[in-house]
Amino acid sequence: MFSDLDEQLATTLRHRAGGDVDPTPIVEQARHRGRRLRLRRRGLMAGGVAAACVALTSVVLAMPAGRSTDDPVMPAAALMLPDAQSDATVRPEEVGADPATVHFSTDALVSDADSATWRTGRGVESVEFRGPSGQARFVLARTEVLLDGLQQTLSSEGRPQARTEVRVGDRPGFAWFDPSGDRKLWFVRWQPADGLWAQLDTYATTRDDATGTAGRVRFDGAHRCVVPFRLGSLPPDGRLLECSVTLSRSARDSFVEGSLVVGDASGRWLTVRAQLAPDGDEARPGDLVAGPYRVRRQGSDVLEMAVEPCLVEAFRKGWGNGYTEAEGLAVLGGYRPARDLDRPDTW
Repeated sequence: MFSDLDEQLATTLRHRAGGDVDPTPIVEQARHRGRRLRLRRRGLMAGGVAAACVALTSVVLAMPAGRSTDDPVMPAAALMLPDAQSDATVRPEEVGADPATVHFSTDALVSDADSATWRTGRGVESVEFRGPSGQARFVLARTEVLLDGLQQTLSSEGRPQARTEVRVGDRPGFAWFDPSGDRKLWFVRWQPADGLWAQLDTYATTRDDATGTAGRVRFDGAHRCVVPFRLGSLPPDGRLLECSVTLSRSARDSFVEGSLVVGDASGRWLTVRAQLAPDGDEARPGDLVAGPYRVRRQGSDVLEMAVEPCLVEAFRKGWGNGYTEAEGLAVLGGYRPARDLDRPDTW
């Protein structure tokens, strides 16, 4: 089973020759493959103990004939965020200001995707889709400077070509591409409204294909960025700055991971992340207390606890800056999980 992964690693590194190596696609592929292997083991186990476990039986019965547990069975809508109340008008000052709201829709882009990662806050809103036929990322920002500061997440050779003028719908913009093996990674940037900037990164054969895909993004509705937990205890003067969530179309786990960033006006911030715990991993006892939970230190700057079925971490540095261990424990003490990880509309 390792030959396929080795080949994908080699291909990714070859495509990145001449540019900075971005480990994100490699890590995402490895994690995605790991989830699928866990699903396969679950399916085999369910076949042998169906009478003993109703929940696993229902998963097996839901699998259409001829479909393996490796295949996605959920519709593309499973990757979408719940709707939010909206007057169908996106205002520049609202974009990235509310970490609970995404002000665009990309339903037309997800038919072949296996997973989607949504993020909003600190002036930027984005979604990145990944699947067997390719990847794409869309970003909406208040300024072009914010787009210029984004890290590239899709693989290419690191040799961007000259920009050319394009039109996305009735709006002017420009596009350029970066070779990626036998295909091209296109970047399309435009202003969907005055005071707003948008960019689509996507693999496409031609510039027209890329701009046509960009034109399918809609700005007449809003969605809620949701994670399957709440933080009932924030530091003094602290507020939510950012939300991110990854959803999957796998046969078993629609939720992959979710994060909330907490911070204050002085520039301090802390990230709380929940992700499904790997199968067979048992929580190691912690010697710290956070509300009803036992917490352990993971290195010097990360606090970790198990809240079934998730592993929950608080990053004070690296992904955070400035909060003390005591403040991190206070935040984790207010962690309240959702009841159903497979129903984002209830989070």
